[in-house]
Amino acid sequence: MGSGAARGMSDRWLDFAYKRFEAQGLRIGPARARTLDVIARDAICLVCVQDLVRAVRQQGSAGSQASVYRVVEHAHRMGLLRRELGPDGAVRYEIALPDEHHHHLVDDDSGETVPFVDDDLERALEQAARRLGVRMTAHEVRIHGVRR
Repeated sequence: MGSGAARGMSDRWLDFAYKRFEAQGLRIGPARARTLDVIARDAICLVCVQDLVRAVRQQGSAGSQASVYRVVEHAHRMGLLRRELGPDGAVRYEIALPDEHHHHLVDDDSGETVPFVDDDLERALEQAARRLGVRMTAHEVRIHGVRR
């Protein structure tokens, strides 16, 4: 996923998140806005809450750990964040948009997780589901490998 596509996804997610928070009657004050901005920028692909806390604080905000956790929990409950176990077994989050998703490539040497989209893979998964006689409602793909 190129940086332009990631930026577009971040912008769409942030707009969607603000609308969802406001629809739930949750005010978007400065601390919550900073946290949502950091999530939009950093949580394209599997980020832990501690990394989000550090990023909020690096922006010059007092950003308490508890307030970041609350925003993450609200966002997760509203379907704005997906919760997954990262390659190291730790809980990580990534932004979720309706009808948009990506898969993960895990570099076994560096531990880096890279998001990717592959239309051919999507078609193959849909065909496999049909052959198996099911209507696919969700799927996850994580490829582990070493860069050549």
